[in-house]
Amino acid sequence: MTQGYGPNNGQQPQWGQGDQNPQQPAQPQWQPASPAPTPAPGGYPGAPAAAAYPGATGHSAPNGVGSGAGSGSGSGSRLAKLTQWMLILVAAVIVVRVIREIVSIVTSLVGNAAMSSGSMDNGMAVAGGGVIVGLLFLLVNGLVSLGLLVLSIMVAVQSTGRGRAGAIIVAATLVVSVIVYWIFSGIFTAVLYNAGDFSTIQTVSIISVVVEIVRLLVVFAGLIVGGLMARNWVKRNA
Repeated sequence: MTQGYGPNNGQQPQWGQGDQNPQQPAQPQWQPASPAPTPAPGGYPGAPAAAAYPGATGHSAPNGVGSGAGSGSGSGSRLAKLTQWMLILVAAVIVVRVIREIVSIVTSLVGNAAMSSGSMDNGMAVAGGGVIVGLLFLLVNGLVSLGLLVLSIMVAVQSTGRGRAGAIIVAATLVVSVIVYWIFSGIFTAVLYNAGDFSTIQTVSIISVVVEIVRLLVVFAGLIVGGLMARNWVKRNA
């Protein structure tokens, strides 16, 4: 009888009869290391993820609002307050300049009328009073404009996009308006000083008033547009 090869000497096991000494699979000597848990956005495993809706803790505003050192809801609210005060100062600058221009026009018309009627003393008195009131409003306008310039620079530094563009428009409008004002004032003063007759003085005075009104309208438009751009951008993104 030939001897078989393999387990049980080639004999097939009976139904229900298994190998008496079944071979156990070899146990691996090492286990693959489990992957380390991915840290949550909070910086440590298990930390809650940053909220995805405005106003929640950890929410990051788009377009760079509140980015950088000290970012967060506190930075956004501070920027919103700055833009609010910037709009208030824009309105204050407009009101002061309008009042100053009205006083200048009224005193100029009254003084010219008094001089044309032959009352030189009354005309000079009105002109002198107008100059004093104009200087007072010029001082107030300078202080308010300086505060607006500082606020617009702060908003431009802390914001981005259209917010920064609006603040830059406000600051540039203030600087350019002052330069243009002194240029026109120098030109008209030189012309009036060299005027030889009263009709020339009246004509130059009327032209100066018209030019000043146009300049103020352009300045007001720049301040309003720039201030609203910055404020609307902050309201959408802060």
